[in-house]
Amino acid sequence: MLRGRHKTYDKLYIYIFKNFHPALRELEDEDLIGVWEEDGVGVLFFHSPRDELVNRVIQKYGLELEEKDVVPYSEWMENRFPKPIRVGDLNIAPVWIKGDWDIVLDPSVVFGEGRHPTTSMVLQMCWEFFKENGLPEFVVDMGCGTGVLSLFWAKLGSRVLAVDKNPLCVEVTKHNAQLNSLKDKIQVIHDDVKGVLPIKADLIVANLFKAILIELFGLPSFWSSPYYIVSGFSPAMEDELKASLSAFNVEIVKRKELDGWVSWLIKNKEPLE
Repeated sequence: MLRGRHKTYDKLYIYIFKNFHPALRELEDEDLIGVWEEDGVGVLFFHSPRDELVNRVIQKYGLELEEKDVVPYSEWMENRFPKPIRVGDLNIAPVWIKGDWDIVLDPSVVFGEGRHPTTSMVLQMCWEFFKENGLPEFVVDMGCGTGVLSLFWAKLGSRVLAVDKNPLCVEVTKHNAQLNSLKDKIQVIHDDVKGVLPIKADLIVANLFKAILIELFGLPSFWSSPYYIVSGFSPAMEDELKASLSAFNVEIVKRKELDGWVSWLIKNKEPLE
């Protein structure tokens, strides 16, 4: 994330470890962008070279450096450098671009800068849902990433629960909620998305991998809410996903496709009480 003197991103100095130590989460350095941890592996992202600091960390915590790299930030998100976008009546922009924006976003190095086809479609579906069904009182954002979907609904007035198993995503979403004065509207928790089930909301949004969606679709505890907006899969994956829905009384009421990705709005005809 941006902190101290850093107001935008230029280059990412990346240090990849074969292992992880919890003390990395407490690392304090103005140049530190974030600490990624997944499957026992740790990655440090900095604004500038920090070899000396990293060597001290390696010695102190018994870490093993596997690789280090330098990547232009413009190439990080599949060459999608964050830019302002408009969704319905809301203007969303990176925090470093001055303007009269409804939502500002510090994407850091996690997914959800707003212009990936799945994020774009889900945001558009969310706006259409709002116009057609009114404001949902309570929304759950499963796999929140940067928190852009949570920010969208909270800005409109919904109460939001944002969930992600990646600690950096949780930290970035909390940071973005604070940037937009929406901390009172967005609760952010660190958990596997299955860990919050069953949960009853007016709308659940889930921009996730196909395998995770299939697992969720097969759980009766997932089908506790009336509406779901889901994405993260290609047209070739749709038949398998539809098959996993067959045990429940649900209907795909809207479908969007963009650049090889698909999003659905699903209506649950028998939400759990």
